[in-house]
Amino acid sequence: MKIVITGPNGYIAKNLILSFKSKKNIILLSHKKSSFYKKYKVLKFDLRKGIIPKIECDILIHIAGITPQKRYPPENFKKINFLGIKSIIKKIHIRKKLIFLSTIDVYKNQNNSKPVKESFKIDYSKLTNYAKSKYKSENFLRSLNKKKYPFQKFILRLPGIVGKNNHPNFISDLIERIIYKKKFVYFGKDNYFNNIYHIDTLVKLINSLIKKKIKTNFLIINVGTKKPLKLSKIIKFLRGKMNSKVNYNFKNDLFTINVTRLNKYYKNNLNTKIVIRKYFTEKLKNKK
Repeated sequence: MKIVITGPNGYIAKNLILSFKSKKNIILLSHKKSSFYKKYKVLKFDLRKGIIPKIECDILIHIAGITPQKRYPPENFKKINFLGIKSIIKKIHIRKKLIFLSTIDVYKNQNNSKPVKESFKIDYSKLTNYAKSKYKSENFLRSLNKKKYPFQKFILRLPGIVGKNNHPNFISDLIERIIYKKKFVYFGKDNYFNNIYHIDTLVKLINSLIKKKIKTNFLIINVGTKKPLKLSKIIKFLRGKMNSKVNYNFKNDLFTINVTRLNKYYKNNLNTKIVIRKYFTEKLKNKK
């Protein structure tokens, strides 16, 4: 089975690639060279310049793209994230499955009073440029002709991914501030939180989707932890672990993800408390 992965230099991709036992049938598409991939086949790939190799594969895992962590011009999100996936579909022949990494940012600013399901009606006008590019990409994949593009399309709407050496996100910033006793302002204390996922579990989820037989042509899955916790309890737990008296205030609202569908297709989904404890332990080890 031939697997193609775009954007292999990112945090998620590197951890995913290391999880594969065999390097033989893995092809990486990258815009830059890395010593990390000496034993892999790497092809030139640059969405900014429209460089996409014409190849065939059984599984395509599309991770490449730009995120809101850097201040890109609005048109870049459209060009690289949305138009990028359109160009990929034209150039790369996929025989079995496409796994596309999207974002739970499509639920932001939507006035969510209940845990949001995949079927939640999204107000496009309220989305950020990043979320718009991902949401449009999802809809493009949904609209593909099933006869012309019969491969399965799996969309993973990802929350903040935590783990060793992860990129900054909501929960990692919260933990950093508690560890280093920095004052912070965060979301409503009575809101529940499960917008987090550990990199180890995400890698297992993606591997499960690669191998598992699922009878559907298109599927969106919210990714998040089971058993949401009140944010005030999370902070109390973290402060207790560090014996920290750092001051904090709350503002705005937080939404919770409905992960019923995820739990249906992936039985090993961890709960929020376990993930936060695991990540907190990892952060303390790094601090030492």
